[in-house]
Amino acid sequence: MLVLARRPGQKIVFPSLGIAVEVLRSRGSVMRLGIEAPDDVPVLRDEVLNKTSNPTVLPDAGPEPALQKQRRHELRNKLNQVTLRLQLLQRQLELGQATDPEQALSEVFSELSELEQSTADSVVVSTPPSVLIVEDQPNERELLATCLRIGGITVYTTGNGREAFDFLHEHELPDLVLLDMRMPDMDGPTFLKNVREDMRLHDIRVFGVSGSSRDEFSSSPLPIDGWFPKPVRIDSLLQAVRAERAPATTKV
Repeated sequence: MLVLARRPGQKIVFPSLGIAVEVLRSRGSVMRLGIEAPDDVPVLRDEVLNKTSNPTVLPDAGPEPALQKQRRHELRNKLNQVTLRLQLLQRQLELGQATDPEQALSEVFSELSELEQSTADSVVVSTPPSVLIVEDQPNERELLATCLRIGGITVYTTGNGREAFDFLHEHELPDLVLLDMRMPDMDGPTFLKNVREDMRLHDIRVFGVSGSSRDEFSSSPLPIDGWFPKPVRIDSLLQAVRAERAPATTKV
C-alpha cells in the first residue's frame, strides 16, 4: 500500500494515466481535493485545476488487435472505478461524512500506482519512417541524408538506380524512395520502369527529386508518386515523408 502525507497545495501525479490529485484544503477531518484527468475519464470537473499534459495510455484510433483492444477496455474500466472512488470520497468530504479521509485517499493512491505500473508494458512508441535516397552526387546525397536523419528519419543511400534496385532486393523495403532522375548506370526513369514491373517492388512509393521538370523525361506520365524540384525545401520534404508512413507502433 502507498502511504503518503500531503499538505495543501501538494499533488500526487500519475503521468502514464494522465491523472493528478491535489490537496486543496485540510481542516480537521475534512479535506478538499482537486482532480485532474483526461477528458474521457469521468470526474467532478468543478474541482479540476489547470489542465496538465494528457498522455495517451493506449491508442484509441485505428484498428487494434483483439488482445490489445481487450487490455485497453479492461484498463479503462479499472481507471473508471478508481476515479469513481475519488468522486465518492470528494462528495463524502464535502458533506463531512468521511470517517478516515487520509486512509481512504491513501488506498485510492495505491490503486492508481498499481494502474500506473500496469501501463508500463502497454506504452506505444512510433517507429520512424525509413527512406532510401538514390543520388549520384556524393556531397548532395550525404547532405540530404543528414538533413533527414536530423528530422528523425531512418535513411539509406545508394549512388545510382542499379545500386538502389539491388538494395531493395537485398534488404527490408523502406517506406519511401527519393529518386534523382539523371544518373549514370540506370537513371531514374529506367529504375522506375524496373520497379513497377517487379512483383515485390511495384507498390513501393517513389518521389522524384530533380533539377529538371517532370515532363522532360517522357511523353507519357511517369509512374511516380511525388515530385520535389531542386533546390529541395527540407521542411516540405520532411512533412511529405512523415505523411507517407502509416503510424506503425511497437510495444516497449
